[in-house]
Amino acid sequence: MNYEEELEKAAIRFDRRYEAFKKEGLCEEQAYKLAEQMYERDRDPHDDRRVCFECENLAGKVCLKMRDRQGKPQIPLRFILQRCEFFQLKG
Repeated sequence: MNYEEELEKAAIRFDRRYEAFKKEGLCEEQAYKLAEQMYERDRDPHDDRRVCFECENLAGKVCLKMRDRQGKPQIPLRFILQRCEFFQLKG
């Protein structure tokens, strides 16, 4: 894949994320900032941070894997780049 094709794929991914984040309730500024952070993350092969929004374990607004001391599901920080031992990429 050449540079132009990679750039085009990155732009499409950015736009798709931006629209998905807006649809999920982030304002335009927040959606743009997060899509930009994820673009930068994708470019860095050493950055293994993820957002819960990308995770198979997210059910609605609850994480199926993270539990509190009483065993109740936790409400994750869906739109914050972070590292999580339970992360499983959707799809």
